[in-house]
Amino acid sequence: MKTVLLSFFAGIVFLTSCTKEATTGASITFQLKAFTSPVSGAQIVWTSGTASVSRAKIEAKKNDSSYVEFIAEPNIQVDLFAAIDISKVSIPLGTYRNVTFRTELKSLSSKPSLFLEGIYTAGGVATPISFKVDSTISIKSVKELIEINATNSNYTAITSLTLNTLTTDITEANLKAATRTDGKIIISRISNDLIYFKMLANLAKNQIIEFK
Repeated sequence: MKTVLLSFFAGIVFLTSCTKEATTGASITFQLKAFTSPVSGAQIVWTSGTASVSRAKIEAKKNDSSYVEFIAEPNIQVDLFAAIDISKVSIPLGTYRNVTFRTELKSLSSKPSLFLEGIYTAGGVATPISFKVDSTISIKSVKELIEINATNSNYTAITSLTLNTLTTDITEANLKAATRTDGKIIISRISNDLIYFKMLANLAKNQIIEFK
């Protein structure tokens, strides 16, 4: 049975635990992808986006004994709408429980932590829309049990940024009332902030892990 440790991103991986452990095991290739996001009564289709990744961390209890962490600090900007291999990491053999995957997005080289652009359509009218986050945010996914039991196996681990949950509780009325800047809806900390904080809260919800 193939099971996987997954984070949004991974670069160079460091292991910390109560005991020293080998870093050989399964080879896992990490990817990230995003989906379009329908909104009740209207529709937003996100067409492009980037994420600036400063750190990714996996926290788990290994073999029902010690807690371990796998930390990556890639400091890279990733295209959310391209199927790109971010990196490969090795995970030691073992059984992992209560696994939490955390990815820290942070503004890098004046580039935002997260940026999305798309089109909002209502009543036959299409309006450009963007969502920009400059603050540090943490993305989390959770699995109860993961087993790594085959040395030299190759896996692909994909994190799906579920943009449909990003717009939960945001209605057509909210978007119709949004301030336009040169004909565009800009959602940020300083523009349409009520929508911004709803989207930020939705972004904090657990994301989806896919393995193949």
